[in-house]
Amino acid sequence: MKNKILLLIILLTPIAVVITSSLFFSVGISPTNTNNNGIFFKDYFNFEQFSITNSEDNLKFDDGKWVLAVYVTDIDKAKESIYFMRQLNVALNRDIYKARRLTFFSNALIEQDLNNLLQEYPRTENFKDENGMLLNILQRNSSIDMNIENPIFIVDPYGRAVMFFPPDTDPKKILKDLKVLI
Repeated sequence: MKNKILLLIILLTPIAVVITSSLFFSVGISPTNTNNNGIFFKDYFNFEQFSITNSEDNLKFDDGKWVLAVYVTDIDKAKESIYFMRQLNVALNRDIYKARRLTFFSNALIEQDLNNLLQEYPRTENFKDENGMLLNILQRNSSIDMNIENPIFIVDPYGRAVMFFPPDTDPKKILKDLKVLI
């Protein structure tokens, strides 16, 4: 008789869990916050819709890698973000090749300075936003001024912008998010 009761408890436990969770979901009781340290963009948008090129080719997302990126509007303010991108990429250890580092710019006046800066950071690709549409979309979908802050943002392997990290975010917290994503 004891074995039958134990068997009944074992069989009914998963059913009770599914019913309880379904009831909570239908009533609207669910977590409201996430454990992410970054801030999600208001809407997802695809990077392949923009006219973004480098000296060789258009921007493509066919390698299955996550992207750490900075939209550079001011060289001095972007230096710290570009430096942190490299440090975060190195800190990923064995996952270092699962992420790419990109910079975007639209102002032709900073192009030479940016290219000179990126010589210190190998494996960082530089792309020109031909008409500045990417900056407008980034600005519209974020809660900070992208022109002033030049934050690091994350793009998934399919080319959709996911989240950004304000400049005052602790790099250890950014690394924690990256390890979960990658």
